[in-house]
Amino acid sequence: MFELSHHALLWAQALGFISMAVGWWANSQKNDRQLLSGNLIASSLTAVHLGLLGSSLGMFNQLLNLLRFATCRTRSHQRGLPALFSSIALLQGWIFAEHWSEWCAVASAVLMSFALFYSSGAKLRSAIMISNLLNLTLSVYLSSWSGIVYQVVTLLILTRSLIPHKRAQRFDEQTA
Repeated sequence: MFELSHHALLWAQALGFISMAVGWWANSQKNDRQLLSGNLIASSLTAVHLGLLGSSLGMFNQLLNLLRFATCRTRSHQRGLPALFSSIALLQGWIFAEHWSEWCAVASAVLMSFALFYSSGAKLRSAIMISNLLNLTLSVYLSSWSGIVYQVVTLLILTRSLIPHKRAQRFDEQTA
């Protein structure tokens, strides 16, 4: 890992906070297309942020996220894409992972490779929650202030968005 000057570190953290705001907006959307589009933008900003903080794996993982979000937004559900994206994530881990928290980010990437193509609505948001828990470990390891705050608040946003789904599901079960 390389060392950033204090000034450069502050700029890297600021970029993370911008990405965080975009991600929060995206994850608060009820429309899946807006959720995916916002996360595409947030992934590109986060890639630069993590690269500046010294995580090559984090940077390449976010670039892979960007490609996944872009591809699944077009809804071109080619059967091999989730397996291809998962394989790339595992290869990135093999090449770049230096800490167990980076393997958590790889696990997150594998999960999202399938969830983005095969899930929607509440199931997609639940997968994103698990992904955020896994990515939280990397944010803590890298001391990414925005990453830590982003992951925790996003978990709260997604939990809140899932509550109406659970209530409706329970109501449907009770009336059946």
